[in-house]
Amino acid sequence: MGHGAVRVRLDVTDVQAGMLLRAAGARRFAWNWAVARIKANADQWQAEASYGVEKPDRVRPLSYFTLGKLWTAERPGVAPWAGEHSTWTFRYALRDAANAHQAFLAGQRRFPRFKARHRDRARFTVRDGLALEAGRVRLAKYGWVRIAACPQQAKLRRLLRRGHATVQHVTVSRHSDGRWYATVNYTREVRIPAEQHAPPAGPVVGVDRGVKTAAVVATADGQVAAQLPASRALRDRLRHVKHLQRAVSRAQRGSANRRKAVARLGRAHAKAASVRADALHPFTATLAREHGVVVVEDLTTKNLMANRSLAAAIGDQGWAELARQLAYKAARHGGQLIVADRWFASSKTCSACGAVRPKLTLAERTFHCGDESCGHVADRDVNAAANLAAWGEHTLGICPCVTRAGDRHPGGPSAEPVRHACGGWVSAAAVPVAAVLPGEAGTSRPRLGVA
Repeated sequence: MGHGAVRVRLDVTDVQAGMLLRAAGARRFAWNWAVARIKANADQWQAEASYGVEKPDRVRPLSYFTLGKLWTAERPGVAPWAGEHSTWTFRYALRDAANAHQAFLAGQRRFPRFKARHRDRARFTVRDGLALEAGRVRLAKYGWVRIAACPQQAKLRRLLRRGHATVQHVTVSRHSDGRWYATVNYTREVRIPAEQHAPPAGPVVGVDRGVKTAAVVATADGQVAAQLPASRALRDRLRHVKHLQRAVSRAQRGSANRRKAVARLGRAHAKAASVRADALHPFTATLAREHGVVVVEDLTTKNLMANRSLAAAIGDQGWAELARQLAYKAARHGGQLIVADRWFASSKTCSACGAVRPKLTLAERTFHCGDESCGHVADRDVNAAANLAAWGEHTLGICPCVTRAGDRHPGGPSAEPVRHACGGWVSAAAVPVAAVLPGEAGTSRPRLGVA
C-alpha cells in the first residue's frame, strides 16, 4: 500500500467557520487536559525520586492508551459538550500529547506546554464519516464543506471511485492567511512495488544550495543539469511587510484592530510562501523525475542564519523545503536522495583533483584549485555540486576511486593527473586514515581515504 496526501482549500461560510473553530477549540481542550495529566504524573515521579523510591517502583509515564482510558472516564464531568464533536478530534489530540511527551523523554524536544487560543494554530483531525465529492468534502459531525478547484483532488476522486484508494483521515487547519485548508490523507493500491520501480535514467547529480543561486544541479564531471534562480519572495515584499508589522505593534493587544492587523500581516507572509512554493515544486518534480540519484548536503541552516548580513537571503530560499520535497518525490519515482556528510568540504574541494583548499571566502565566486599541477577553474556553485555528485557515486560504489581501489599508491597506475571528484572520500564503513583535513565549516574532521 502507498500513502499520499492532498491539501485543498475550503470555501467555508461564516457559520461553518465558527463550527470549525469550535472543533479546533475542542482539540485544544483535550490537549491541555492531557498535558495537565502528564505534568501531574511527572511531578509524582519527581516526588517519588526525592523519597528514594527505586526507578522500577516509580510511577510509569502515561501512554496514549492510558490517557484514552482516563479521558473516557472523566469526559462526562470535564467536557459534557464533547458529543458535539467527533471522537477522533479528541483521540488525535491525546495521541499528539503522548507523542510529545515521549519525544521529551527521548531528549528530542522540550516538555509539552499548554496551548492558548491566541498562539496555537486552529486545527483538528477526524477519521470517521469522511467522503470526497466534486467540489465538497464531508467531515464527521460537521457535514459537507465546499472546496476550491484543485486538480489533485480530481485525481484522488477517480481513485476512490474505482476502489483503488481509501481515505484514512482529514486534518483541517486555518493558516496565517485566514483561510481554511483540509489535508486528505489516503492509502492507495500499488500496482508495482517500490523495489521494482525502474529509477530514472539520468546520471547522479549533486544539488548545491546557495544564496546567489537557490540551487545548482551538476554531475560529477561538472556538467550543469539545472539551476533554480534565487528567490526574493519575501525581500521584494519586505517594505510592505514592515509597514504591516508596525501596524500590528501600534494596535492595542486584544483589540479587534490588532486581530485585523495580524490577519493582514499573515496574508502577506502567506503570499510570499506561495510564491516560493510555486518555484520549488516544479524544480524538484523535474529533478526527481529525470535523475535516479540526487545528492544534497546536510546544512546547519540555524547556524548560517546567525550571519545578520545573509539571514534574510538564506531564509528566503527555502533550503529545508527543497530537501523535503526531493526526499518524497525521489522515492515516488523510484529514485533516492543521498545526504552528504555535514563536514564534507564540497565548496573547498577541487572537483578535478580532489585537493582541498584551507580557506575559501564567500566573496570568491570562482573556484581556483590550490594545486599548481591541476589549475582547475570553475564556478564556485558548480564545483560544489560536482563534488556532491561525486560523493553520491562513491557512496553507491560506482566511481573510479572505488573500482580502482589500491590504485593510488606512490608509483602505481594512479600516478596520472586525472582523479575522481570525490578525492578519495569513502563511506563510513571504510577504515579511516590518519590524515586530518579541514571541513566545510572550518572544523577539523578526519578524512577517510581509500585503502
